[in-house]
Amino acid sequence: MKKIAFLLGFIFSGISIASAQDAVYKNDTLIYKNIKIYPMQKIQLLYGAKPDKNFVFISNNKRMDDPLPAIVSKQKGGILKIIKQHSKYYAVGYLSDAPAYLAKEIVIDLEGAIDNNEIKIESK
Repeated sequence: MKKIAFLLGFIFSGISIASAQDAVYKNDTLIYKNIKIYPMQKIQLLYGAKPDKNFVFISNNKRMDDPLPAIVSKQKGGILKIIKQHSKYYAVGYLSDAPAYLAKEIVIDLEGAIDNNEIKIESK
């Protein structure tokens, strides 16, 4: 019985590892979970992942220590460039109608924002 449980656990762990998808960056385009992300692409913020709807994976600066407030939910904008830092991919972008107290550029942890539904990437 222990051998069967062990084999089932091994099979299920293999399935979950195989289903995890890494981000692939090629020719200025990042592909993550079958979503293509590239410069000049339009985006829309959804709602932040925190219970108060503040953002976790979208920040007002490159240090990612100033997350965006919930008031910018549903704002539209775009991606300016994609950067890789410490094996993670970030987008530097902008919001079209951002409040004046926010910086002109925002930084998006792409994998975190997509996984937690903080952002919608508009397709062509």
